Amino acid sequence: MGVETLLGEPMRAATICMFLSAMSLAGSARAELYYLIIGGLGGEPRYAERFEAQAESLAQAAQRSLGDDSRVSLLSGEGASRELLTGELTRLAEVMTPTDTLAVFLIGHGTHDGEQYKYNLPGPDIDGETLASLMSAIPASRQLVVNATSASGAVLESWLSEGRTLITATRTGGERNATRFGEHWTAALSSDEADANKNGAITIQEAFDFTARMVADSYESEGTLATEHPQLVGETTNSFNVALLEERVATTEELEGLLAQLDVLEGEVEVLRQRREEMDNDVYLEGLQALLLELALVQREIDDVRSASSQQ
Repeated sequence: MGVETLLGEPMRAATICMFLSAMSLAGSARAELYYLIIGGLGGEPRYAERFEAQAESLAQAAQRSLGDDSRVSLLSGEGASRELLTGELTRLAEVMTPTDTLAVFLIGHGTHDGEQYKYNLPGPDIDGETLASLMSAIPASRQLVVNATSASGAVLESWLSEGRTLITATRTGGERNATRFGEHWTAALSSDEADANKNGAITIQEAFDFTARMVADSYESEGTLATEHPQLVGETTNSFNVALLEERVATTEELEGLLAQLDVLEGEVEVLRQRREEMDNDVYLEGLQALLLELALVQREIDDVRSASSQQ
C-alpha cells in the first residue's frame, strides 16, 4: 500500500517535488551519529570516581549503539582538560557534515557566579560562551547536548539554537548542589525500563522522562527538598534514538537496511523543518505527515523483524 493511499488522497505535485528534493539532499551522504562524552573535574575522590564511571558507561552505551567506537570520543579525568576538549570540538567541526548528528554529554560540576557559567575541568575551566561557540561551529544539523552538571540551567537560553535539543540537570544557575541527573541519565541509556515502547531503542524523550522521574523519586524517597529540576528545550523528536539496547553490529542485513532507511527519513524530516519558513503551510504539513507516516511504517517493519528474530 503506497503513501498516497494511506493518506487518503494523492499528495499534491508540489509536495512530491519537495519530498524528492529533501530525500535527495538527505540521502546524498550517509548520516552518521557522533558522540562526545566528557567526565569533568571531580574535586573530591568520590566525585572523581563517580564521574569517571558515568563517562565510561555512557561511552559503552554509545559503542553498543554504533557497533564500534570509531565515532565515540571520551574525555575523562586528566584527559578532559580545556585544551583537549577544545581540540576535540574543533576536530569534530572539521570532520562532520550537515547530514550528521552530534550527541554531547557533559558530566561533572558546573558553576555560575550570576553572570557566567563555567564547566569545571582539570586545570583551567571552560566558560559557557566558549563551549557554545565551539559547538555552534560544528555543522551537524541535529545536535543533542546534555549538560548534567550543577548550575547547568544557566545555559538554557544561551546554548539553545536551531536543530539542537538541550537538556540540563537544573532549572537555573542558582541550583548549585552536586546533581544526581548524570547517574540516572547514564542508567537510562542502558535501561529496559526507560524503553517506554519496548522497541529496543532509547529516544531523547524516553531517556529524559526516565531520568527526570528517577531524580524526582530519589528526593521524594528521602523526604528531602529537590535541589535540581531537569529541563528539556529545543527540537525534541521521538525519532531521535540516542541509544540502542542491543549491539547494532549483531543485527541482520535486513535490519541494518531498515535502520539505514530510518536514519535517512529522520534526516529528511530535519531538512523539511529547516525549510518551513520558506514553504506554504499546507505543503509543509502534508510533507511532514507523509514523512512521519513513512517513519512509522519503517519502525513497524523494524519491530516485526526484531520480534521474529527473538522468537527464533
